[in-house]
Amino acid sequence: MKSEIEGYLRMLSHKELNPVNYSLELINYKEITKKSAQGELKTSLPINDLLGKNICITFYDEIRCVDCGKITKKSFAGGSCYNCLLSLASNDFCILKPSECHFHKGTCREEEWGKAHCFQKHIVYLANSTGIKVGITKENPFSKRWVDQGAIAGLPLLEVKSRLESGLLELEIAKYVPDKSSWQKLISEDSGFIDLEKKSKEILELIDWKKFDFHPQVLSPKITEITYPIRSYPLKKKSLKPNFNEPLNSELLGIKGQYLLFPEGGMNIRSLSGYKVKINY
Repeated sequence: MKSEIEGYLRMLSHKELNPVNYSLELINYKEITKKSAQGELKTSLPINDLLGKNICITFYDEIRCVDCGKITKKSFAGGSCYNCLLSLASNDFCILKPSECHFHKGTCREEEWGKAHCFQKHIVYLANSTGIKVGITKENPFSKRWVDQGAIAGLPLLEVKSRLESGLLELEIAKYVPDKSSWQKLISEDSGFIDLEKKSKEILELIDWKKFDFHPQVLSPKITEITYPIRSYPLKKKSLKPNFNEPLNSELLGIKGQYLLFPEGGMNIRSLSGYKVKINY
């Protein structure tokens, strides 16, 4: 191990799809005080290059909020401090449950944020992650969302004008297919083939269109296939947590979704956003 980087973790980024080409993102602040952090410098490590090699991840007992940069004893919602969890629109309950968007009630935490993020085109999709699932996204391209979920295939189904509309459709379709995936299966096995085009036709016939006061656009069924850089899967279905007393020193077996795969289990990098780490490789 001749190289070393240090900083605060962010979600894995990627480009390409076959296979997905990942980068591990670390943030180093230009100026840090006990109460705040100013400015950001990003370091990107092309982590596909480390497959089959040992890497050492040391966790410091320090977390900085991904929103405000302040030190926090505990992180919430993928790296936010408690204050940002309670105050930012991006952390409101409707982000996880878009069918409960309350902008129209005049109670959005940040009206301008809501206008910018929730009132743009969203798609409702089907994906093969650990089996078929329904989901929504405003990502462009759509595949960014599918990669983050570790899906091997995705198909855009419907397009609507707002997050609320997409959430209502997702809720309806979730009567027939799951809206969640299994992280245990994600880190331990390949997904089997699912005919998403056939499933999409079945679902469109099952939807009770009369209950909606908006008109979604049915999209042409175009399947995107995705492969991941995986040499083998972990021996254990275990979610690896930070150990501030002992570094993780192990062989990188693969990368899938937001997980780094090691013989000991999978490490969800998204859930560790804001943690300070040192990585030797």
